[in-house]
Amino acid sequence: MHLDAPRLSLAAFIADLSGRERSLGRFAATVVGGVIAGVVVGVIAGVIALFAYAAATGAFSGDIHTLPQRVTGLISGNGADVQSALVLLTLATATNGPMAATFILVAALIAGRKVLSYITVARTIRWPLLGLGLAMSFAIIGPLIAAGQLLDPHATPPPLLSLAKDLPTRTLYAVACVGLLIIAAAAEEVVFRGWLLRQSAALSRNPIFLMALNGVVFSAVHGEFGPDAFLTRALMGAGFVYMTLRLGGVEFSTGAHAANNIMIVLFIQPLSLKPSPSSGVSADSLFQDVFLFASYVLMTEIVARWTPLRRLVGLDTTDAAPSAQTAAATGPWG
Repeated sequence: MHLDAPRLSLAAFIADLSGRERSLGRFAATVVGGVIAGVVVGVIAGVIALFAYAAATGAFSGDIHTLPQRVTGLISGNGADVQSALVLLTLATATNGPMAATFILVAALIAGRKVLSYITVARTIRWPLLGLGLAMSFAIIGPLIAAGQLLDPHATPPPLLSLAKDLPTRTLYAVACVGLLIIAAAAEEVVFRGWLLRQSAALSRNPIFLMALNGVVFSAVHGEFGPDAFLTRALMGAGFVYMTLRLGGVEFSTGAHAANNIMIVLFIQPLSLKPSPSSGVSADSLFQDVFLFASYVLMTEIVARWTPLRRLVGLDTTDAAPSAQTAAATGPWG
């Protein structure tokens, strides 16, 4: 597949890099300080969210002394029932979201730029672009997932049907998955396609290098090193980099990322702490990976080139964000 490397290397999202992004000392300070602060904030937020969930659902009612055992039991259930699945989703989002936000705030303070510069080149977040990423992913990739489930004789029933036995519970599960996974996807996108992409672009603006590095790091951080799962996530990460460079922000990639995760937990398998067993790389898995990456490129080009869509999501009216010098002068929040 032909990629317009010169155009991507001149992408607006990485056009305002300064010497601060090339500073090894600032990079190290961002990683160390951002990770430590992020973990602390994420743990606190996770505990608060867990108790909020308990208060809202009555899931942990009873003797307070047995609360740790009951919490451990729900988490170790690995999404085997609706309550366990919702607890894992809540914890994952409540920890990853604040963790990512804290990391990006630290990065912005150290780099002397606005937090928004890690999200978009526009002056405000383009929410319609995020929604379009969701919709197009459901429309283009959804049928492939459905076909794979229908044609696989060993496929398990969709979690949406197997975990919940009645319509109200299924509705609750679906709404929670959509809402929480959009937040979770945004957290990963702003760190990997926001901060990491900009940092790596300070070394080289070659889009192949940027997509390869970002994809490999993105896949490795998830901790699943089976060749099939690792390759799939690496190509997903590369596709999200393409979206970010081509469209000037992480809004569209956030929608596509969230759609992928939503379709998985609704129709393939619930969120689990255990890595999926590896079946190795096969012709089928390679086809799916190539189809996924090609779909991401195609979706991006449709949005970038089709005038009605550009107008719908605000690409034609996007104003570039202030320069690095202006951002440094105004501070992380503008």
